[in-house]
Amino acid sequence: MSRRGLFVVRRLKMNRQKFGLALMGVGFFYVILFGYVVGLNLTDALRTLSYEEVQDTIWALDKPLFFLWAFSVPIGTLLGVFGAFIYTGINKVYIGLTGLGFVCVVFIMTVLFTRFYMPLLFGIGGSLTLIFFFTIVWLWMKNYETLHNQNKIAAVFQLIGYLFFITATWFLCGEFAPLRFKAFENRDPPSPIEITVFLVLGWLFLFLSHYQSRKTSPPHISSPS
Repeated sequence: MSRRGLFVVRRLKMNRQKFGLALMGVGFFYVILFGYVVGLNLTDALRTLSYEEVQDTIWALDKPLFFLWAFSVPIGTLLGVFGAFIYTGINKVYIGLTGLGFVCVVFIMTVLFTRFYMPLLFGIGGSLTLIFFFTIVWLWMKNYETLHNQNKIAAVFQLIGYLFFITATWFLCGEFAPLRFKAFENRDPPSPIEITVFLVLGWLFLFLSHYQSRKTSPPHISSPS
């Protein structure tokens, strides 16, 4: 390839990466603005006002501001993932399928099925989750043997993160399923502090895994032009 052709390719790559980073930034600030800043005011109103009083404010549950908050994390994180896909130059087909599939799942589960209580579905979902977890552990064991010493640390962090996620999943069932049980109808509303701790620890160890993997990866060496 000529020098001019290489320049054009590099320029296009830089523009693509800049756009990807910009999209990630939009997603991040959208989550901060609506998920955190707006969320603080909204949750304060929900704690102190009755349903009828809330409906007379800008936080009414059928007004756009509430929906912008309710879907802030799904929308913001999806934009972040799109930005990462674009930055790395992943095939546009994957971007389209990811976006379409994600939006369909979120819409179906939050709009159509959010009020349905189906014990059989929870049983099937819980069983599949455990099957996936132990299959991941099995695959992890097989893959661990092929890793170099430094990358094994990242793999250990990864599995610890999964361990906290499966634990958080179990306690989610323990906190919210009894709300449908007659035996617990007079129980105080749950305060799932332990779930928050498990989730934060899970994300922490996944972050450590990715950080360790990046730190131990060999530097990229560009081929001479």
